[in-house]
Amino acid sequence: MRVPPRIGILCALTCFAQIDRYEQGGAFLRAGRLAEAEQAYRQHLRTHPRHVEALANLGAVLSRREEFAAAIEQYGRALQLRPDLAPLRLNLGLAYFKTRDWAKAVSEFDLYLKAQPGQRQAQQLRALALMELQQYREAATALEALLPSADVAVPLALATAYLRSDRPAEAQRILTPLLQQGTSAEVWLTVGQAFMAEERWDDALEALRKARDLQPELPSLRLHLGAVRWRQRQRPEALEEWRAEWKAHPNSAEAQFTLGTALAMTGGDKLEAERLLRASLVTKPRLAKANFQLAKLVWEKRSKEAVTCLERAVAADPDYREAHYLLGRIYQELGRPADAAREFATVQRLSAKELATQQDLFSEQP
Repeated sequence: MRVPPRIGILCALTCFAQIDRYEQGGAFLRAGRLAEAEQAYRQHLRTHPRHVEALANLGAVLSRREEFAAAIEQYGRALQLRPDLAPLRLNLGLAYFKTRDWAKAVSEFDLYLKAQPGQRQAQQLRALALMELQQYREAATALEALLPSADVAVPLALATAYLRSDRPAEAQRILTPLLQQGTSAEVWLTVGQAFMAEERWDDALEALRKARDLQPELPSLRLHLGAVRWRQRQRPEALEEWRAEWKAHPNSAEAQFTLGTALAMTGGDKLEAERLLRASLVTKPRLAKANFQLAKLVWEKRSKEAVTCLERAVAADPDYREAHYLLGRIYQELGRPADAAREFATVQRLSAKELATQQDLFSEQP
């Protein structure tokens, strides 16, 4: 069938217009005009919904606008069409990383690294996500593979991974040459953590003060300063440091949890303590210790919400003996003897396990 010339011209003009919108989107993206780039790509995708490059570029635009949930959606659509497109795995991993969905970030970085095994950015981000998942030994192994590195963040992260997996001597081995090369607030913070792991509180305090002198608003710095003060039984000073951390970083779940817990334990404002603990759980709903502390507060008012909090706590940390014990007591008071018996049996098992570990430490070696 012969297409009339006028219709053929209109079709050609329409196709060129769509191509122009895609090209315009790229030009806008390169120029940093993100709103116009998003509009151009969306217009193009209305008539070309399976154009993988347009979906990927729209995801990139949304990521740069920090609309990560929307970016994840576009990357996912593109990967459904082209699951072998490795660079999209990296972009998707980055978007999950930004939204603090650490497990999905690691999964995407793993897929990307199968195709690009030597890509250092993906390796480093994967290691940092593992740190957030508290998989410190695996994170340390990943970071070791990145040494030597000109980026001081790599050895600092490795030293932190060593500290959190109870390997302070190895952390010190990493930190010593960094201190000899020069100092930064991040280095002194990590040195302070190393001293804290060895319970050298005065040395830790000195290192952390040096970090504060260099960068007073460094995230988590005052959390550690407060922890040292708390260990030195200087409770008012500890509270002062933790409140300063929270004021500097009001959306930090760690700052909210730490200050809230301290207020609850020292007889401070319990309403404020409860607000802070609830705020920390908005960001980290599975934070076992925050759930446990909130349960203790609300159970003082005999609120059955305590059960929900404790059930979340033991689900997040099955070895949390104190949470199992309190949950058993509350089940008892609520007339749930079978549930209480189960929790107390768990407490006995965990206590026996801890005792066996202590005995192993001092037993005769064959």
